[in-house]
Amino acid sequence: MLKSSNINSVLNELPNESARDPTAQSNPNGKPKQDAETCCSSQDNEVMASLTALQLSAGVLQIAEPPLNHVRTQLRELIGRQNKTYIDLSKEKYKLDCSEVARLNDMMSDVKRYKDKLTKIKKEMQSVYQRTKELKKRAANVAACKQRDYQRKLERLQHEESLIGSQ
Repeated sequence: MLKSSNINSVLNELPNESARDPTAQSNPNGKPKQDAETCCSSQDNEVMASLTALQLSAGVLQIAEPPLNHVRTQLRELIGRQNKTYIDLSKEKYKLDCSEVARLNDMMSDVKRYKDKLTKIKKEMQSVYQRTKELKKRAANVAACKQRDYQRKLERLQHEESLIGSQ
């Protein structure tokens, strides 16, 4: 981009525009002179075109440069805030990741502890089941023995009564 000081220096170095203007040097009747000094050459036209281009670019720069600088400043600020937000979010994510890992480790230790408790309860229940099974068997045996004893006593009493009754 051309700076306005560069454009002004180029403009100052160029000869005055009125020297090249064919209407600037004219007859009293308003017609331009047709001698070699006043006629525009192709080199003069090129200089005029470059001068016009420089003036147009200087005008465009004067119009567009301040808003562009303002937008550029705002964009830098926005990018800075965006980077700060990204860093903050990354820190929070790391904190959450660490807390998630800690919570997961706690849960895993709880699962292990509960599994051990469950295994212990299962063994106790199997032991209780085996003891109740044996107790039921013993109770059935005791009941059968008592039944036999009762039956024997009953038979003996009947036998004694029959002996007493037969005398």
